[in-house]
Amino acid sequence: VVYLYPTEEHARRGAKAGATGFIVNVPPDDARLPRNVAHHYVVTNVHAIDGRASLAVRINLLAGGFDVLTIPSTAWVTHPDGDDVAAASLPFDPSRHRHAAVNRSMMLTQELRDHWGFGPGDEVFYIGRYVDHEGKAHNVPTVRSGIVSAFPAEPISQRPDRDHDQETILVEARSLSGYSGSPVFVTPSPFIDKSPEPGGPPVVRAIDRGPCFLLGIDWGHYPWREPVRDRLTGRPLSDGSYVSGNSGMMLVVPATKLISLLDTQQLVKIRQAAEQFIVGPAVEGEEA
Repeated sequence: VVYLYPTEEHARRGAKAGATGFIVNVPPDDARLPRNVAHHYVVTNVHAIDGRASLAVRINLLAGGFDVLTIPSTAWVTHPDGDDVAAASLPFDPSRHRHAAVNRSMMLTQELRDHWGFGPGDEVFYIGRYVDHEGKAHNVPTVRSGIVSAFPAEPISQRPDRDHDQETILVEARSLSGYSGSPVFVTPSPFIDKSPEPGGPPVVRAIDRGPCFLLGIDWGHYPWREPVRDRLTGRPLSDGSYVSGNSGMMLVVPATKLISLLDTQQLVKIRQAAEQFIVGPAVEGEEA
């Protein structure tokens, strides 16, 4: 993952502002390019970039420390349907910058979900920026965990500043400010097979948990409101005063929304132009 800040100055001093992003790669379409060549993007939420002229991306260096890359607002591509996911080409140097990328095959589709039987109770972990201990000399991402709570059939409208009802996966995990844009991964929960061997007693053996997939992107969490109570009567105050807390229910944009964003005509054309610039025009009779 990378850290996102409003400005380079905020990034260099580690200000408590901004969000998380992560790197994804898309393989080339042109068969003349080697398969180890890929298009790299940084992904985050739309609400993390809204209203900003640019965004500073803080990424670790292989030699230690970090670098800051500034991406202008014009470089960010948002989902055409209004979903809370945005991507921008990442101008980084693999020989200098420490990175790992989520590839397309790791993104959970409906077919993969059906094949592996993902549902409530499956284990989830996510990686992001804990603003109170993010690292000063270099990024120190933190991992948190939980379980899938539900795949709701109805979209959720939780942000008053956006009129889009977001298709959302509910995850029992305590997300906080700063984790917006974090990649959320799911893996089949392990279980114990106690079926007996033929003619013998039951045998306890662990079942392989299977592969890990990108479930989606953290876009927020449900708040809860606890009324302020009179210290003598224990009843809520008549003025409706309350304190706001974290319900522990994280909201996740499905990975299918990221896939559809990466497949938009706008990004496809940019990738095709970049590939043609690298390999040149196709020779007559040669496969494009």
